[in-house]
Amino acid sequence: MALDAATAREMIQKLVEDRTTYIDTLARAHDVLAKALEASATGKEPPKLTPELVRRNTETISEYESLKKSSTFSPEDSDTDDNESMFVQNPLPRETYSEDGLRKHIQEYDWTTFDREILQTVLDNDQLLKRSSIFPVTIGPVDDRSHLSHYSIFDVGNDGAPLEIRRADQKRVSRAQDIWRNIKSINADPDRQRQAVGRITIVREPSPLLFAALHYTQNSHFDVDEMFKLLVQDKTRGFPHRPFSTDHKQQRTFVFTLDFFTVIGDECVPAKWQYSDEDHKTSETHIPLTRCSSVVALSLSGQSVRQIKNKARRAERKTGNIYDPFSPWRVLSMQYYADWKHSIDAHNSTRHYVNGPEAFLVTLRAEFKDAQKRLLEVYNRISDLVRMPPNFMFSTDVRDKLLFEDDDFTFSRRYFWAHQSLGIMNEDIQEMVTSYKNCFTDPVWDGSSKIIWPGDETTSSRYANWRKRMKGIRLDIEEEIQGLERIAVMNNEKMKEIKNLRDNLFSGTSVLESRRSVQQAMITVQQGHNIRLLTLVTIFFLPLMFVTSVFGMTNMDQNDSFRPFGIATACICLPTYLLIGTLNTHSGLQFWKAKVKAFFSFLGQVFRKCLSPFGYRSSPPVSAVDSGIKPLSKRSQSAREGMAARDNISGPLSPHAVSDSRLAHSPTGTIEKDFVPRTLTSQTTVRFDDHATHGPMSLIKKLEKGDHIRSDSWPNGPGLEHRPTFLHGNADSGPMTVQRRDTYASTDDEGGLFSRAWSWTSSKKKKERKGSKGEC
Repeated sequence: MALDAATAREMIQKLVEDRTTYIDTLARAHDVLAKALEASATGKEPPKLTPELVRRNTETISEYESLKKSSTFSPEDSDTDDNESMFVQNPLPRETYSEDGLRKHIQEYDWTTFDREILQTVLDNDQLLKRSSIFPVTIGPVDDRSHLSHYSIFDVGNDGAPLEIRRADQKRVSRAQDIWRNIKSINADPDRQRQAVGRITIVREPSPLLFAALHYTQNSHFDVDEMFKLLVQDKTRGFPHRPFSTDHKQQRTFVFTLDFFTVIGDECVPAKWQYSDEDHKTSETHIPLTRCSSVVALSLSGQSVRQIKNKARRAERKTGNIYDPFSPWRVLSMQYYADWKHSIDAHNSTRHYVNGPEAFLVTLRAEFKDAQKRLLEVYNRISDLVRMPPNFMFSTDVRDKLLFEDDDFTFSRRYFWAHQSLGIMNEDIQEMVTSYKNCFTDPVWDGSSKIIWPGDETTSSRYANWRKRMKGIRLDIEEEIQGLERIAVMNNEKMKEIKNLRDNLFSGTSVLESRRSVQQAMITVQQGHNIRLLTLVTIFFLPLMFVTSVFGMTNMDQNDSFRPFGIATACICLPTYLLIGTLNTHSGLQFWKAKVKAFFSFLGQVFRKCLSPFGYRSSPPVSAVDSGIKPLSKRSQSAREGMAARDNISGPLSPHAVSDSRLAHSPTGTIEKDFVPRTLTSQTTVRFDDHATHGPMSLIKKLEKGDHIRSDSWPNGPGLEHRPTFLHGNADSGPMTVQRRDTYASTDDEGGLFSRAWSWTSSKKKKERKGSKGEC
């Protein structure tokens, strides 16, 4: 019933269009006759009433006069260059295809990967090709859903009017057979007066078998493999004429594909090669979406009119072919939209196409219009999904439901899906707008392009008329493009609104969760108190249980008094309770820690005294052992005596003296930075002579002009107090003498005080070396 109703509506729409066309034509003929009577009354020459003059949409006197002066499409002057026909005149070649040829094509053609995705059910069904009729013959619903396929096929004559093809017989056939009968031939009847110069083929939601039939009948004019690939891939793209391609079909064709989203209609099923929602049912909380795509292509027949040179450096072909825009043409549109939003009135008998590019642009404009309609429907459905309920302002429960997230994260998922879907829709819109602007540039519209439909207004009157019509078509298409851009702006605004809703939801949920966390913390604290109370009760009865278990043994004298039991209970329980009470406070815990530490220290001293007769001695501190420095003995002389004795001894007196002694006997005499850290500053090494102690020693770093040597905070050695005194200067004027005195004082009670003085001069001349002063 649904199919019959749709067919009835379609037929009624066609009748209305035919009626409108008839009334419009009659009105224009009436206007022409009225102007003729007026001209005869005034003595002017009346305009000629030709069939073309009646068909064309000419409403002003100037246009009638222009037609009168230019051409009346009579046989005498149709071949002249100035009065040539405004429309394509050469008919398409005769073509006829058969079901046997289709079977052979399905079996023998080398199908690509994308072809197999679309034709999978046909290529995998061997029994299909063995049937007497390859197409379903059942009138009504069939398994391949070809009964829901729709088509619009027009033959365009040399007057530019598209006439829709209808079956001559009234015998009812299946929808698949009906489509096949209309696409399998063109200009098949040679006796027919009105031969087609162009054909417009539009097929909507074809079954896999109809896709194969389109491939069979159109592959000689279009690169159908490429069109199938564009249908499967999710991207909007445009491919203008490619004159330098090795495939002549790509040279002749202009292909444009559109890919976006739509809402799945009732009883509609997306194709298997399209991404779609698993649940196709519509509800208040669910929007079934699917990817949808269409391909519109133009093919120009005939021979190339001229060649163009390829200026690319790595070109495979040096020249390319350019075809006449007024040659016989074909327009093919394959659409697969799982909805009922098709525009079937893009072409009708009131339109007149001067050539194939104009019919192609009108078909493409209808696709942009349908895309705008479908994307707007998706926008409205998403807006309804995230819109506040009508009772939002009056119901607290509704507000709380929207403010606080539930256990299933309903609104978080909803807002996330809506936000991301609108963003993907905007990407699709941007692809469509960008592809259109890249393909249809200003040179294409004004005719200055050398590849895409060349020929401007100065070429001939035919081109001048065509370019004039192209301006109107451009305005119509760009109006649809602006509509798509407006939808993108609406999507952006809706995305901001959804983001605010999501942020409010997160804020409300965060506050709720924080409150729950506080409540949970309070419960945890209460549980801790309960556990503590239980522990104290258990500890209270633990010593009592111990005492009672001891005195409750069977070998105890039953006639004994309770005095020992009471004494034991008091001696065990009271200290235990006292210990637990003190350990339960911070001060008491610190008290017992100190007592335990002192106790174990006392035990260590006792063990050392007990083991000393056996030769046990405690080891020195690790820092002194690791550094290799012998601990200083107690001081037995004064500081002055120690300073005097230092010059007469050969052994080291300090950690630095140890280091100096090691350096004095080294083969190279080089003091490393890390070897004597307390003798030098961070980045200063100097060459100097110390004849009084150990002889010459070399240091790495030399002083340059302008360098400064400063005192540094040097660490103290074990048992030593380091008191450095560093006199510093600069080398701005000649040699620089730097003096330093290191003073070491023992921190022990009997240690001595000793010091060492160093001095050196910085100079670039070796001859300035003097005495104990060295060269940098």
